[in-house]
Amino acid sequence: AISNLTLAPMLYKILTIPQFYFSSDPQTIASDAMVMNKVPFPVNIQSCVILILGTIWIAWRLEKLTDDAAKQERSSVTLGRYFSPDIRQEIENESFLDTKSSKEKKVAILFTDMVGFTKLSENTEPNQVLELLSKYQTKMVDAIFVNGGTVDKFIGDSVMATFGTPVSRRDAQNALNCAEQMQLVMDKRDSDMSLPSNLKIKHRIGIHYGNCFAGNAGSDQRVEYTVIGDAVNLASRICEACKEVGCSLLISDDFMKHLSEKPKSEVIKNFSIRGRKEKVDLHKVIF
Repeated sequence: AISNLTLAPMLYKILTIPQFYFSSDPQTIASDAMVMNKVPFPVNIQSCVILILGTIWIAWRLEKLTDDAAKQERSSVTLGRYFSPDIRQEIENESFLDTKSSKEKKVAILFTDMVGFTKLSENTEPNQVLELLSKYQTKMVDAIFVNGGTVDKFIGDSVMATFGTPVSRRDAQNALNCAEQMQLVMDKRDSDMSLPSNLKIKHRIGIHYGNCFAGNAGSDQRVEYTVIGDAVNLASRICEACKEVGCSLLISDDFMKHLSEKPKSEVIKNFSIRGRKEKVDLHKVIF
């Protein structure tokens, strides 16, 4: 096709010569250099045009397929940061993440919060704090993915995870199993979770179960799949309440009601949550 394009200017010059003409007489064609056989000429021109257009279409199609493959790869990498492998596969197969849609769902929301992180940051080199935070978040994400959860976002030293988005499967129980696994990780006192001074870190976990709107939020430049609603705020406040109650895992009564396997706990009746008029019943989980 490229060679045909390069011949086009030469052909144009020949066709514009005043003495040049077409003929179908074999003797005339054989004896005169300025004659071209008019029978195959249109067929050849048509074939060249088809070949050129076909080549252009194939090149465009290959470029589009390459671009689509690159987008799919980027999408897969992005999904892998937020969703466990099995949930990610379901999302890719069923197109759960419609950028225009959101739906109300019953979701288990889990928050973690490192104890004394502000003080820790003041007395530690920034690069060491960043390294510690990265290791902590990695272990938390591993626990979330193993239990079929979704990493909603990182908020400083906190991790927010949801269970039931975008796929629902034993959400409350998975969230509790995740919290227990997180706590086991922290209790192991792994060497890579310690500071140079061997100062160990601790964290708190709060979980709630309630209605949320799940979908994509953001602008055309940046979209984030997240959950929004009062249940999210309450889960965050429950995590904060761990400090006041004096425990590492605190769950709401609504969450407890949806568990298939009830953990050993102490009930805290009519607890006043900061920023809320309505009091709630909480459960201090005992490991």
